[in-house]
Amino acid sequence: MIVLKRHCILFLCIASLAMPASALDLLTAYDAALSNDPTFRSAIKENEAGQANRMIGRSALMPKVSGTYTQQANDSKVNGPAYTNGPYTTFSEAYPSTNGGVNVTLPLFNLQAIAQYRQGMAQANQSQAKFLYQTQDLLVRVAQAYTDLLYAQDQLRFIQKQKAAYQEQIKVNTRTFELGEGTITDKLESLSAYELADAQVIEAESDVENTKRKLEAIIGQPISSVQTVKKLQTGFKPTALDPTAFDFWKDMALASNPEIMMGQFQIESARQEYLKNNSAHSPTVNFIAGWNVQKSNFVSSIYQNSNTTSAGLQLSLPIFSGGETQGRAAQAAANYEKSKADLDIAKERIITEVRKQYDAVSSGQRRIAALQRAVESATELTRAMRSSVRGGVRINLDILVAEKTLATAQRDLAQAKYNFVLAYLKLKQQAGNLTLEDLERTALNFQKD
Repeated sequence: MIVLKRHCILFLCIASLAMPASALDLLTAYDAALSNDPTFRSAIKENEAGQANRMIGRSALMPKVSGTYTQQANDSKVNGPAYTNGPYTTFSEAYPSTNGGVNVTLPLFNLQAIAQYRQGMAQANQSQAKFLYQTQDLLVRVAQAYTDLLYAQDQLRFIQKQKAAYQEQIKVNTRTFELGEGTITDKLESLSAYELADAQVIEAESDVENTKRKLEAIIGQPISSVQTVKKLQTGFKPTALDPTAFDFWKDMALASNPEIMMGQFQIESARQEYLKNNSAHSPTVNFIAGWNVQKSNFVSSIYQNSNTTSAGLQLSLPIFSGGETQGRAAQAAANYEKSKADLDIAKERIITEVRKQYDAVSSGQRRIAALQRAVESATELTRAMRSSVRGGVRINLDILVAEKTLATAQRDLAQAKYNFVLAYLKLKQQAGNLTLEDLERTALNFQKD
């Protein structure tokens, strides 16, 4: 559990940097989310509630101390012989009485209490593992929302350039039609493509606004303009996996993934629940002690004071509970087996996710390199088209088509980079070793002011 605590402390140690009005970067967004994201704030309180299980479980082994005090007024009427075989007499007496004491109970042998203590520790550890998962999940959610906003902007720029190309094509088709060198079909086709692109621009603008709101909901602060969100650097270089072997990441996930740890602690909690219910058959031995002070406690002891101190052992042996003990034990045993099956399901799902993200990182490096070459080629093509237009060989439409090709390559390259960043963070998350330093290194890849 020391490892879990260090992870949690590491994630919480950098909160409360003020968000500048001029720009928003990835690390600043995460800092704001630590304080403002409602899901994470709920996770903090859920973990605090879970940690209370340590005290609750330990309480079963601790001594119980209780105190009582009673003060009352009495009005008694007594009928009976004054002495043996004597005449009957009647007398009344009004008197106050007090009764106070302190009692101590200390469990000496209680299998249920031992199981409750161990279950409380397991539940607290499970809560802490869940909080680690939720902390890492916050980091990934911020990165996802941040890059989604950037990609939505890239998509909007691409569609705007596409729209401009269709607009220029309309002009060319109109001129050629007027000169008798084109057809009305060409003109109508270009007009239809332009109108479709115009609708796509509206949709892309909505996507930008929606992704902006999603990021704002996580960081809990408004973003004055999407242009203030820092972009990924043009010279971004994907981080190489270290080590590169898949088995390393698989073994690390099986050993450190917070969800797997949650499942392991859940199994222990379910096992102790079974032992706790099954131990209801067992006897318990308690040490008991008490101190009691009485004054006029009974009519026969009016105006008499007594101080009583007692100590001893208390043995309790369950005999018959109507079948409740057997039923609860059987129920707990079934839940224990279920928790083991649930862990196996979680392991299979996590290993599949590790494989998916590992492949995404490995192939992402090659895809980024290929798209980088495509962007360089499209850039050269655009330059060549501009030179051809100046020389009278090409028309402006050719430049716009080349620019659209370049914009497509740039958009795909940006998306590949975003996907690589997210895949790398998710791979580290599934392996259970995602830390703040990983986010800090990732944030360095976004443009500075």
